[in-house]
Amino acid sequence: MSRKLLTILMVSAMPPLGYAVDNSIYIDQTGSNAVINITQDGAGNTVKALTSNRTDAAIINADGANIAITQVGSGNTVSLGVSASVTSGISTDITYSTGTSGVTGSTAIFNVNAGGTQSNASKTSINVLQTGNSSKFEADVTGTGNSISATTAGPSDDVYSKMRGSSNTANVSFSGTGGSNQAVLDQSGSGSNAIGINASSTGNYFGVTQVGSLNTVTVGGYTSGALAGDDNTVLIQQNGTSNLANLGITGASNSVNINQGGTGQDANVKISGASNTVNISQGAGSNLLTPLSR
Repeated sequence: MSRKLLTILMVSAMPPLGYAVDNSIYIDQTGSNAVINITQDGAGNTVKALTSNRTDAAIINADGANIAITQVGSGNTVSLGVSASVTSGISTDITYSTGTSGVTGSTAIFNVNAGGTQSNASKTSINVLQTGNSSKFEADVTGTGNSISATTAGPSDDVYSKMRGSSNTANVSFSGTGGSNQAVLDQSGSGSNAIGINASSTGNYFGVTQVGSLNTVTVGGYTSGALAGDDNTVLIQQNGTSNLANLGITGASNSVNINQGGTGQDANVKISGASNTVNISQGAGSNLLTPLSR
């Protein structure tokens, strides 16, 4: 890690007397095997570039980076861009946490090789824990064998994931009982990608798009009561060959739509409760629905 980066982290992370509010850390790192640990305590803090524009993320140009960010307080944000080129081993390990329960309005945005200039990056790991409501997590990742794990408490939390490449996984868990959460997950590539979603609450929206072969989507899992709640909407779209959709849900007035365009598709659905709706279409002639957008 450069002397410039060390200096910036030490100065920017020091709180004034009293409670830290509106602190900012700017990162521009070049070099392999960087270890970056950041803790911000207070409200309205940021980890980003020099301007507030979301495209001006803090920058990590490195292979083998280990990044840990903890923000304790409401209304904090982190925007991080990573460029890596490792084709074996771990490209980047990112951990983000809001620290304590009751934190509201946190935003985390991670962009890993999403520009496509280093499309061979492998085994990037992103782990996110957001403990409060009205939080947002967004990841845009390009490469092979990458993983995203997001646990967020809700209510009214949003999770957006876009992954390009093969053998990638994205798992989202809404851990609290508060509803009105949204997860929009999009994967495409040569295949063998996987998505998992779990929740036990009401009024959620789960939207999944996968393009390729041998992909898997699991919402709750194919067991009774795996996903419990009322008034949830699930939209699964898969296009390609030999894809699999598993869904288990218990509750009332839930809406499930599964659209699989291509050959060799499997859909396993177990649903119980009153006034639920299930629509499934399969086959080479099935038109894939309009791609999801957030």
